Amino acid sequence: MTSLIKHEHGEHKRTVPVRGKSVLKLASIFLLILALLVFAFGISGLLGADITGTIFLEATIADAMAIPSTVEVMDPVTGESSPEPIWTPESWEELQGALRRARILAADGAETQIEIDTVANELEASIYALELVEEHADEDKAMLLPSGRAIDTYFIFALVYGAFMLVSGVFSFIGSTDRKKAYLLSILGVVGIIFTLAFFFFTASTLGYTLAWSTIAIIAIPLLLTIGSRINNRKVDTVIYFGILSVLSVIVLFPMWWIIRSSLMTLTEVGSMAFFPNRWLFENYRNALERFHFFLYLRNTMIIAVPAVVLGTGTAVLCGYSFARLRFRGKKFVFGLCIASMLLPPMVTLIPIFIVWTSFLGVTNSFLPLIIPWICGGGAFNIFLMRQFMLTIPRELDEAAMIDGAGRLRILWFIIFPAVKPAIMVVAIFIFMLIWNDLLTQMIYLGGDQSMATMAIGLRVFSGSFGTVWNYTMVAAVLAIIPGVIIYIIGQKYLVEGIVMTGMKN
Repeated sequence: MTSLIKHEHGEHKRTVPVRGKSVLKLASIFLLILALLVFAFGISGLLGADITGTIFLEATIADAMAIPSTVEVMDPVTGESSPEPIWTPESWEELQGALRRARILAADGAETQIEIDTVANELEASIYALELVEEHADEDKAMLLPSGRAIDTYFIFALVYGAFMLVSGVFSFIGSTDRKKAYLLSILGVVGIIFTLAFFFFTASTLGYTLAWSTIAIIAIPLLLTIGSRINNRKVDTVIYFGILSVLSVIVLFPMWWIIRSSLMTLTEVGSMAFFPNRWLFENYRNALERFHFFLYLRNTMIIAVPAVVLGTGTAVLCGYSFARLRFRGKKFVFGLCIASMLLPPMVTLIPIFIVWTSFLGVTNSFLPLIIPWICGGGAFNIFLMRQFMLTIPRELDEAAMIDGAGRLRILWFIIFPAVKPAIMVVAIFIFMLIWNDLLTQMIYLGGDQSMATMAIGLRVFSGSFGTVWNYTMVAAVLAIIPGVIIYIIGQKYLVEGIVMTGMKN
């Protein structure tokens, strides 16, 4: 298996082996076969031919099983929650009977498609015939019922997937003897792997995992294309590494997407494995904001965070400068004591500090106990971080400034401070995130006064009061995440630079 490279005058110069030719040819055959099968599957699904015979029935069964029968109601006095029926007993029993018949048919199989469609239609009619009990008559029934599995959208996605595999198969066949096309083939292989994973998850969310597991083996075909392109040209490693990092990035961001997707679903859909809402319910945010006092919680949190970040960062710079530049008796002992305090669990000091604030100083239901402690250098870790960063700045700069008549504070402000901006941003972000996520300390000092509740307290109270309304709870989670994400995006350049450069000499 070789290709011929010619002179400008058409004479043969030498032969260069194309090692991946057979692998790419084999991959192209599999890709073309897969494309034809997926095309047939998608077209038959859109036309209602239903290759497997029970796809639509299985989807309807999954919808029926996802409908909640009870809702947890919290007693405002005792705080205990108990289940309370949502639907009338008659309508719920009718649904369960139709569901049992549908599951028996799906398990045993049916002789005709007409029989399957009849049972599926009966089950779907029972779902929408559910009636709310009198206690929940004012609730939105549509929010509790499934909105369908969007099977048509799934089959359209299957056609797009088949078209991609067809293009990949054609290019794999054409470029199997051309080393220069290895980059293109490797890109198609990596994208094909990602596309296949998306097809698996889409199948799982639409038709269930029983049918989805049969599609996971397809990933071997684009993987074969990727392997063949790398055998042809080892320079495509960059593309493969980028694909691996992309997949890992998707895995890391997956929980964030799951929260956002849940916030835009009906209550019934949240418990399903659907990766996309069938209906994008942006009104969930409006409804949740009627109960979740986001702007009040944001204001209270900023009242704590802004002065704490300013005071904590400022004192951390002063403490770090003292340990890095000044000479005084007992400096090593004091610094060692500071570092040793990092090993002390916060729970150990929580009660003594609380007693000092309440019994000795008489400060209760106030923001002061959450702000003033940050004056003490912003925490031992922040002092350590600032000191290590300042040690990377040459002392010759200080000495040159002293010769010109500059004092300690002027050296700190005009020489040290501009050089340690990345570390300052790191400290500021760390302090902000600690305050933003601090639930225990804020609940202890702010008590049950809802007018002083912070974002962490508000989210906890909202989740506890409406724990079964998971779509609204996810809305509150999304709103609580947004400010932190904005702060991180603004300071992420300095965050990475500050952590990487900490401890580096000169």
